[in-house]
Amino acid sequence: MLGLSASATQAQIKMAYKDLVKKCHPDNTQNSDASIYNRITEAYQFLMAEAKGKVLTHSKVLGSSKTQHRKTASNADYVAFQKKAAKQKAAKARAFEEKQKEFSAKIKKQEDDYKRAMAAIDAIRAARAIEAMIKANNLDNNANEERTD
Repeated sequence: MLGLSASATQAQIKMAYKDLVKKCHPDNTQNSDASIYNRITEAYQFLMAEAKGKVLTHSKVLGSSKTQHRKTASNADYVAFQKKAAKQKAAKARAFEEKQKEFSAKIKKQEDDYKRAMAAIDAIRAARAIEAMIKANNLDNNANEERTD
């Protein structure tokens, strides 16, 4: 299928696979029949698994005439999937809301701390201003007393 000899290396297999996939991909050929593409892919997977020493159980590899089809999902499977997705979405929303509350509480605490710090700074400034006024007043009184003496 890949057009290789029995003694092809893994690198040659990969290169041949990539070239054929590019040429035979249904999007490139505008053909809705993907059977050639699928056979190329199966041949590549078989050769690579064989090179790695794995045993394949694919129906076409074993020579069975029946192909194995995947079980299609039922409506119950789809409903169960939707419920699971809704639960996950709700859990993410709750976690997000919790993080928002924690962040809001942290910001509020920072704002309160800032207000307390600014009030303390204002009190210190007022105390220093009063202290400076007292010193200035005492200097004036001391200067007046020295003049009268």
